[in-house]
Amino acid sequence: MATPAALYTLTAPALAAFQAALAAPQATQTQLLHTILQHNAHSQFGRRHGFAKLSGYADFAAAVPLGNYASHQHAIEQTAHGVPQLLSSEPVLMFEETGGSSGGAKLVPYTAALQAAFARAVLPWLGDLMRRRPQAFAGQLFFIISPASRNASHTPGGIPIGSGNDLAYFGHELAAELTERTLFLPELLQAQSAAAWQWHSARLLLHAPALSLMSVWSPTLLLAIIHTLQQQQDSLLATVADRPRRARLSRALSGHSPDTRALWSQLDTISCWCSHTAAAPAAQLQALFPQVYLQGKGLLATEGITSLPFGEHPYPLLAVNSHFYEFAADNGEIYQAHELAADAQYRVIITTQGGLYRYDTGDCVQVCGFEQGVPRLNFIGRSGWYSDVCGEKLNEAFVRNAMLSVDPRLPEHCLLQGTAMPQPHYRLLAADADAAWLNADVCAALDTALHANPQYAHARRIGQLHPLRLHWVADIHAHAAALARPEQRLATRKIALLLPPQTA
Repeated sequence: MATPAALYTLTAPALAAFQAALAAPQATQTQLLHTILQHNAHSQFGRRHGFAKLSGYADFAAAVPLGNYASHQHAIEQTAHGVPQLLSSEPVLMFEETGGSSGGAKLVPYTAALQAAFARAVLPWLGDLMRRRPQAFAGQLFFIISPASRNASHTPGGIPIGSGNDLAYFGHELAAELTERTLFLPELLQAQSAAAWQWHSARLLLHAPALSLMSVWSPTLLLAIIHTLQQQQDSLLATVADRPRRARLSRALSGHSPDTRALWSQLDTISCWCSHTAAAPAAQLQALFPQVYLQGKGLLATEGITSLPFGEHPYPLLAVNSHFYEFAADNGEIYQAHELAADAQYRVIITTQGGLYRYDTGDCVQVCGFEQGVPRLNFIGRSGWYSDVCGEKLNEAFVRNAMLSVDPRLPEHCLLQGTAMPQPHYRLLAADADAAWLNADVCAALDTALHANPQYAHARRIGQLHPLRLHWVADIHAHAAALARPEQRLATRKIALLLPPQTA
């Protein structure tokens, strides 16, 4: 089994390449765009938009309009049926599924160049973490990357959906080394429900005393696994054959909260989302694991990667040598990465090696500083997620800013949901535990802040919308998760600050 030092050696070239890109971000981005255009000039999309004749960013922006999934969908569907070289000149190796914010699952094509682009961010993240916290890689590792309970399948053209191996994102050589120490149970692939998957995950972790790193997306998923571990401890402990160890585990689970230090004495690091609506559950996770370093994730979507955690700074860095990035401001202006302003908010647009060009991700970020001219980005919401009870069309970024103007704790502890019952109004969903500071005055102040949206103000003024009300629930994230579509991906489900309106 490779030592942490040996594992670090495998990430060192990618880490050095990322650090070189940090030193020359504008040149790196210019070269990335040139390479993507050159390599895909013979695709149908490239021929239609004259990639071979484009000499730089200005030409590219003039020739290719901003797009989204719908603008690429027909070509993606044809590719899934086996038609080659539509969006990329390179063969499509597989598809990954993304749930999106509406509709059913969507397919995203993956080429070898796109996989390499992901690795150029994932490997520097791992390498940086290894050099700063080598003990995180001294024991057993637990990764959740792809969906829970996903069955292997193929497109009508015979192209695989999913890689079949979560560690493929790390590259073949590192994946082979990590496989030896990565926890896995076949039952995790066979589980047909979230409850069954959580039980088997809890069983897997219960049998891992040398656990040193957990990497998941949503902290709520890990909290659910820990809850299952404590609530179903009798059935889980029955799987432990060694009686003295079973007794020790039983004592660790006997209190109001589990003794996580006794369960996993070597656990060094947990990597998970810590921003936006994940901030509060991440804080709960930190309280459960006070001895553990909690590292926030970067911004990664199925379509591409935007940022990665790097260094001790709380905000992740733009993955400057992965894809070509543009950023849309509220006024409609489009900026390149080197043109961003501190504290400003933007919507992320990516051009990837998988055939997505000027693709509007809908992810909104705020610039929270720079490192060698490369922006550190805080995810603040989705521009495409909005609520419309009676024509007001509130979007998530606006709601977040309104909450922050009233109390910085609001976007970390509360969610907003419109409802038509008994009269149309918005509910500020809050957990019972926050009753000490959250009251009617705070709710009224948020209602006033929402009046900055002219349609909301008009609907309130004419009585079409009634005042904002507090609505207490035991667990706001459990409430939000219950609203998600069954086919949405369990492992990577994001909780929106602005929930879909309740209509019945």
